[in-house]
Amino acid sequence: MKPIRSILLTAFLTIVAISTVIYTGCHKDKCNNVVCQHLGVCDGGNCICDIGYEGSRCEQLIRDKYIATFNGHDLCNINNYNQFHEYSIRFLVIPTKPLEFEMKDFLENKDDSATCTVQSTDSFTFFGSNNGTTFNGYGTLRKDTLRMIYKVQIDTLSYTCKYIGGSLW
Repeated sequence: MKPIRSILLTAFLTIVAISTVIYTGCHKDKCNNVVCQHLGVCDGGNCICDIGYEGSRCEQLIRDKYIATFNGHDLCNINNYNQFHEYSIRFLVIPTKPLEFEMKDFLENKDDSATCTVQSTDSFTFFGSNNGTTFNGYGTLRKDTLRMIYKVQIDTLSYTCKYIGGSLW
């Protein structure tokens, strides 16, 4: 009885060993050689990037695509009267903050600036203030076209605006 038991145990262990080799050979870890940067996580061979980063390996800061000058115009509804202004806006890097960048020359004023915060691959929010004027809103960048919708508050006067501009790179 012992030799049969020994033969059956050996056969069983051999089948398990062969099955393990076949299974691991057919089901390779697709993330084995994938290195995702900046806290990205590999899933099925592709990197899922943390907010603020993009690229096949999460190697690019999203904010970097905003760093340019945009030439455009805004349309503001002030007391049911539409006002149109043409001007350029510059976006600058804040070196110590990978999810933020600075908007300069806002509202056609060299002294007005705002801090922008990346929200997704193509959108951001912003807030700024200068001499009693506050402004906040959100923007998108798609195919080199910047679009923003924002609210401006000056003392008791409040109004909304829409800006659209193209990159001057």
